[in-house]
Amino acid sequence: MLKDRIDIRLKRISSVLLFLTVLMTSVMGASLDALAAYNDTNLNTFIHNGESIPEGTPGMPLTINFRFGYDGVQGLYNPSSDYIQDVNISLSNDQTYLGVQIEVGQSKSAFLDRLENLFGEELDSETLNEYYQGYLDGYHDTSNGTVLYNYPVDSGSYPFEVDGQLFRQNVHFDSVKKGEYQDVSLTVTVRKDTKEGYYAIPIAFTYKLPHVTYQDSRSYPTHVEYINVYIRAASAESGNAVQSEDQFVMGENQMTPYGTYPQVMEFGINLRNQKETAYDVTVSMQMDLGDNAVKTTAVPKSAANQGFPFDINESNYDRHYDKIEKDEVVSVPYSMAISSHTASGFYPISYEITYRKLRDGQLYSEVHSCYVRIRNASMESADQEGQSGEWNANTATKARIIVKSFSTVPEKIYAGDSFELSVEFENASSGIDASNILFTFNSEETADHTAVFSSDSGANSTVVNSLRSGESAVVKMHYTSRAGVDQGSYTITVKEQYDSPEFKNATEEVTIDIPIYQISRFSTSSFEVLPSSLSVGSEANVMFGINNTGKVKLYNVSVNFKSDSIRETSAYIGNIDPGHTGNVDVMLPAVAATMDDGTVIAEISYEDVNGNVTTEQKEFELFVTEPVDMGYDDMYTEELPAEEPQGLLDQLRQYIAYIAIAAVVLVIVLVAVVKRHRKKKLERELEIKENEDEEDEY
Repeated sequence: MLKDRIDIRLKRISSVLLFLTVLMTSVMGASLDALAAYNDTNLNTFIHNGESIPEGTPGMPLTINFRFGYDGVQGLYNPSSDYIQDVNISLSNDQTYLGVQIEVGQSKSAFLDRLENLFGEELDSETLNEYYQGYLDGYHDTSNGTVLYNYPVDSGSYPFEVDGQLFRQNVHFDSVKKGEYQDVSLTVTVRKDTKEGYYAIPIAFTYKLPHVTYQDSRSYPTHVEYINVYIRAASAESGNAVQSEDQFVMGENQMTPYGTYPQVMEFGINLRNQKETAYDVTVSMQMDLGDNAVKTTAVPKSAANQGFPFDINESNYDRHYDKIEKDEVVSVPYSMAISSHTASGFYPISYEITYRKLRDGQLYSEVHSCYVRIRNASMESADQEGQSGEWNANTATKARIIVKSFSTVPEKIYAGDSFELSVEFENASSGIDASNILFTFNSEETADHTAVFSSDSGANSTVVNSLRSGESAVVKMHYTSRAGVDQGSYTITVKEQYDSPEFKNATEEVTIDIPIYQISRFSTSSFEVLPSSLSVGSEANVMFGINNTGKVKLYNVSVNFKSDSIRETSAYIGNIDPGHTGNVDVMLPAVAATMDDGTVIAEISYEDVNGNVTTEQKEFELFVTEPVDMGYDDMYTEELPAEEPQGLLDQLRQYIAYIAIAAVVLVIVLVAVVKRHRKKKLERELEIKENEDEEDEY
């Protein structure tokens, strides 16, 4: 116990001396000559880098974000419990060594095996010697059978401003479960004389195990692990802003803004954050085109200007956003007055974007360019001045831009649907590049001169800056198809206007055929069932009409009748054109008495042009009863001998039989008459309905 207390006191004295050394170095302003260090954080058990390594700039605030937690596997030491309690985390002023416990007992081979598991094939003899020396520098704690050892880390010089509050920052958790990770943030200020590079920053933490009794918090297990930070040199070009890889995408999937002099040009540039959340975002329009060349769309007059195309009416054109989330798209708005001497053409406008990855973190900067198109007829030369007159369109070479492929979302488009059209254009020419490419999409029109496809944005043109030989580019447009068009394929014509080295303002046309589908529809007239009630062995006549109320033809229409009381019967109607009716007239034999509500199912099926079958069910009522014994069997007895006289009763029976036969014949005749009458009535009703449908269409 005495030895443990001495070791603890020696450690505290060492920590205090190191803290004073760092503090004196900061106050005296000495330069940091030591090399920056990068620590293998796979050795850490509790302290882990977040999604990205914190980055700072000399003289600027920096927030260090990391994760705290353990999984029972990673690192050199893992608690044996499923959770730890009373966790306190802070910056450590001990940069020299990292004290770690590992439960390997007294076995040297177990320690070496653990290192091999951590490093694998990367464990070389030099690393092995360094870590084994740390093992030898440790001591054996017989109370819990563990070895406490140190391994050296070249941590460099401390890169942060040291004051009385720096090491007093503390993050506390009541408990942390195994497999659970907590986010921790500590705020520092980078020293102005810090050199660019990586620095391993020591993080101290204490905790207690749930199954151990401690005298007080000073006896809790204490450890130090490292987190890596990277310090960048300040950029002279953009003040304190650091140039970085693109965080944002500008002008993605949008039409080139278009303005006509003398109208004010109102437009927005889409800005998408493709990485983590950005704070304090400022988009600044640059008033100088620099070395970016203007792509003129007409021969300019000598007085035409090809510089910045807008009048500057504001002191700056900065647009600020407090925060832009990952994958969020904002439209940066502008209202610009076109200069009177601006030449017609495409102008590359540059935008500088500054932002922070943390609310009070380092400022980053990146530059993007997007084209705007200006039309100023007053600055276009009518006599094509400046052209040599020797150019020949028949001999000049130009690029060939073709449609390599196209697709729609959704893949199958029904009339009235909105959809996204993606067209892949390819420069199929050999060795000839194309630039300043304007694609104009024109829809096929119906007989009343209405476009089959209308653009959702109202614009039908887009610009691709360039396509090298063999290069492809995907253009996306959003359309809505007209609801009333017939089913079939309709054309979108794409007009191309572009420049090649020898051929300016070349024009071509390509077409795209897009199939439009209509939903098939039909209705049925009232079911005529005669008789609606019959006995077993009899037949009922069923008549109704199938009216095609859609805009597509119904093929191979048939009806199948099903019920427990009738024999299953089918009727084939054939094809039914849009607006026409197919008549069903079928006899249904009764085979059993009705035991339910008398429902008969009529399954109506038809095919589309591709042979796909659609089936719908209709219902009607038909009641079947058991046959009635009329007691007339004696009517058909053998003829009596002539010599035997008939009695009065026999003669009465014979008369009744004659009357019954006459009644049956009369019923059959009446049924036939009524059937013909109702059939003619049904045909008249369907004919009237067809005429009414045709009038509704017009």
